[in-house]
Amino acid sequence: MSGPSPLIVEPPAGGFDRAGMRAIVKDVGLAKVVHALVKAPFGHTVLSLRMLDAVIACADLALQVGEALHAALLEDIARTGTLALPEPTRDQRLFIGAFTVTALCDALIVALAGLAPSPESSADLDAAGLEGLLEQPPRAVIGRLLAMAGKYLEIQAKRHAAGDAPREDERARWVVTTVHAFVAQLRGAIERLTHLGRLRPFGVALARRKVIVGGRRYEGFRSRALAEEVCDLKPVRTGDIVGNREYVEAGLRLARDVAAYDLRQRRSPKTINPVLFGLGRPGCGKTITAHAIGNYFLEFCEQHDIPARFRVIRRTDWASSYQNASASTLIKIFKEEVYGFDGVCGVYWPDIDTAFASRASGDLRSEEKSNLGAVFGIFDGTLIPRDGKWFMICDANYMQMDEATVSRIAQNPFTVRGPTSAEDYVTLLRDVLLRDVRDRVSPDDPGWAEIGRTLVESDLSGRQVESVAGNIRAHVQDFEYPARYFKADYEERARIIAELSRPVSTQDVIARIAAYTEFQRQAEEREAAERFEREVEQMVHQLNAGRAASARAAAELERALAAADAPA
Repeated sequence: MSGPSPLIVEPPAGGFDRAGMRAIVKDVGLAKVVHALVKAPFGHTVLSLRMLDAVIACADLALQVGEALHAALLEDIARTGTLALPEPTRDQRLFIGAFTVTALCDALIVALAGLAPSPESSADLDAAGLEGLLEQPPRAVIGRLLAMAGKYLEIQAKRHAAGDAPREDERARWVVTTVHAFVAQLRGAIERLTHLGRLRPFGVALARRKVIVGGRRYEGFRSRALAEEVCDLKPVRTGDIVGNREYVEAGLRLARDVAAYDLRQRRSPKTINPVLFGLGRPGCGKTITAHAIGNYFLEFCEQHDIPARFRVIRRTDWASSYQNASASTLIKIFKEEVYGFDGVCGVYWPDIDTAFASRASGDLRSEEKSNLGAVFGIFDGTLIPRDGKWFMICDANYMQMDEATVSRIAQNPFTVRGPTSAEDYVTLLRDVLLRDVRDRVSPDDPGWAEIGRTLVESDLSGRQVESVAGNIRAHVQDFEYPARYFKADYEERARIIAELSRPVSTQDVIARIAAYTEFQRQAEEREAAERFEREVEQMVHQLNAGRAASARAAAELERALAAADAPA
């Protein structure tokens, strides 16, 4: 059985019926209110006209969205097989109105942000009476909201002197920012209604359908620009992971368990531990494994029509110099983007130990205490429920956290070692990292067994093996481009590169591994020598400082004794 048909609304050049929407803007009095506040010599100012044009274009798009959603809903109702004339229920009409307004607000917020400074208000509009408004047909809903925007402008103009600013351009910017504030607060009220109210099941159902509106992809009632990536995972698959099989299998099992969450009942048929923790040295494959599991999770959910997302937590997402800002952002990410998503969600938090200082250090800052409180709430289930709707992979290079933090994070711990056997190393270097030039590195030569043993003896990490592979590839593809290359298409260029690539023997590979290992050894020795010199220099400095302090103290004592012995 085929899934729900996609809902795609992209405005043509000139819109759908902007003349009709322009008439609505005029009839509800919004244009008149704007003109009363910003009177130019010949009517509206350039900025106020641009704002009204943006309102008209976004409202025109939203009206088409509402009508398209209404049609899709009637189509779904008609699939029941009855010949009765389908009629939406009250909740279904409310759903159509809510999504119409959502599309209007999302488009208009972006448009107004490009015209004037964005408002700083974070409060939402009072939702009283909002449901009654949203039950109406899309055209009536949009008309009423535009009339409300005009009333909001009039009220704010009476409250704030900015509406009476002497300069015309200042008044125009104030009008745009004020309308922006109204739209943003309206969007917040709608989001509260759709996320927490009885419309939430509609959002879950909508997330199962492909919905694109004016260059934005909707997942339930929340959207993102199509230019934005769904997630920032690297294009890696579980088949690319060498070693770490137990860690990989645990992650895949956890991903499937979360995909099995029942979005309608809002509970999981299984009780799971949502946190997978990996500890391993740098370069052992922790990051690439997490990205592979994330890609598997998204593909698995897509195959089973399950709305899903995967979020990578980076230090730049939450680290801040402002007091308590880090913890607040962490809480917002997990409450809104992870648990607030109308679907299942996976999270990867790399190097999680760097975010939480040990409380035993004695100098824990308030910011770090807040971060610890936030992460404890995540792992204890006091911030967001541990109900199977989400999972998180986190890792660390070293165990630098105190016992309380470790006990919460490392509830499902794994030691991540990366490749360990000669076979692992050969698979990683020859079959994964050099797969694009595999035929040029003597893949069937028995000497690859010696290469594997050499890598084991060198004890290189996966990241270091990747550096060796990069050196080998650079040698294989080191040639001068022929003139015909620049006139060829992509496929022909690929054939030319394959034709001109140079072969590499297994002995050459071994020599390159030895050269890299020797370079690493020398670099480590230099770093150790420099560290020793710094420590010696610091010790000498402290010793000299101590001697100088003792000399000053002795001099002070001699002066004091001399003063005491001197005749009165």
